Amino acid sequence: MANLIYLTLNGEKQGLISAGCCSLDSIGNKAQLLHLDHIMVYELTHGLSRDQNVNHHSVTIKKPVDKSSPLLGKAIN
Repeated sequence: MANLIYLTLNGEKQGLISAGCCSLDSIGNKAQLLHLDHIMVYELTHGLSRDQNVNHHSVTIKKPVDKSSPLLGKAIN
């Protein structure tokens, strides 16, 4: 069984990016009323290697398209 992941994300300029992301208006019938201000995460991957020192690689988050999607795109640019 998969574990459920809920992400709260605050931006320096945008404030609470995850506001209303698990609402009915945002993701339809997948809404989680107990987690309204969280982003539902389907998958999180993170790599690291260790030759001499620990090297962290990219972090990848897979999530549904919701209210945070355009805000995340704007925050990355």
